[in-house]
Amino acid sequence: MNFSSIIGHDRPVDILKRALANDALAHAYLFSGEPGIGKRLTAYALAAALNCEAPGPGGGCGACPACRRVAGGTHPDVRVVMPESRDEQLLATLSSKEAEKASDEIKIDQIRRAQESISLKPSEGRKKVLIVDGAETMNETSQNAFLKTLEEPPGDSLIILITSMPQSLLPTIRSRCQALAFQPLPRHILAAVIREKRGLPEADAWFAAALSRGSLGSALAMDVQKEKDEREKYLTLREGLAVMRDDEILALADDIARDRDGFGRIVDLGIERLRDSLVYQETGDERLLVFAGAADRGEGLSGRSACERVLRDMELFIQSRTLLERRVSAQLVAENLFLKLARP
Repeated sequence: MNFSSIIGHDRPVDILKRALANDALAHAYLFSGEPGIGKRLTAYALAAALNCEAPGPGGGCGACPACRRVAGGTHPDVRVVMPESRDEQLLATLSSKEAEKASDEIKIDQIRRAQESISLKPSEGRKKVLIVDGAETMNETSQNAFLKTLEEPPGDSLIILITSMPQSLLPTIRSRCQALAFQPLPRHILAAVIREKRGLPEADAWFAAALSRGSLGSALAMDVQKEKDEREKYLTLREGLAVMRDDEILALADDIARDRDGFGRIVDLGIERLRDSLVYQETGDERLLVFAGAADRGEGLSGRSACERVLRDMELFIQSRTLLERRVSAQLVAENLFLKLARP
């Protein structure tokens, strides 16, 4: 476990490595960015660098007992706090009924136990490290309780908050941390890593990279075939509307709308597909598309009239998404959307 395992986040990693080299670490850091982008891995790499038995320029050695225990979540001086529903080690000890009741919030008693832990001297390493993973799930009471630790941190401790929604944290918490933003990884970097780690064909690697929104964790965990199948079904639906009678369209809308979430997914795929249409008209590069391999299908992807139709349809889909979020009848929304898509 060391910084060499962090892919594509040179700026935050360089900042941390320089701070380590100059013994100038902040007392608290706020790591923000999309889920699965590498924030947690960086936090563990920093914890390993601080407690490694033979640290070097790249941080922890990755091989000593301390580094292995940090990576395995068993180091006594590295404490991780997260919502119960995300804690895989905890969930493995619970019954199915207990797991269903696991909280999605970081509770105040978790914060108090963490405060007690970090106030103690390190038992084996050089620093106590507290990682709050999913910091946005602290409610206001938990955040206010945690604020005292940020205001008066023990001298031999380091606090790392990890979040995908930094705006959800109190301004007083954000102001007491050094912020490090983790940007989405470029698509070509993601595609290369996916091909190496998953052995996917180049087209599938680019497809997964496009869907992952710059998150390597999301790309590596993605069921690529399922995602491709969903998009193929959408294209078939979209193409079929043009040859259906109005009564058939209404029957289809009624059937699809019974699954509100499923219909919402269709709306999202429609927006995604139309975005592809506009990108392809501008670039002609299929690698930039999410619907990879579908550049010659569906709405038509060239010419002024096609562009106007794409923009019109995009407005229809966005309006449909807004209506669904306002809890308007899914059947009415589906009927209106499908009928308008079917006719020029």
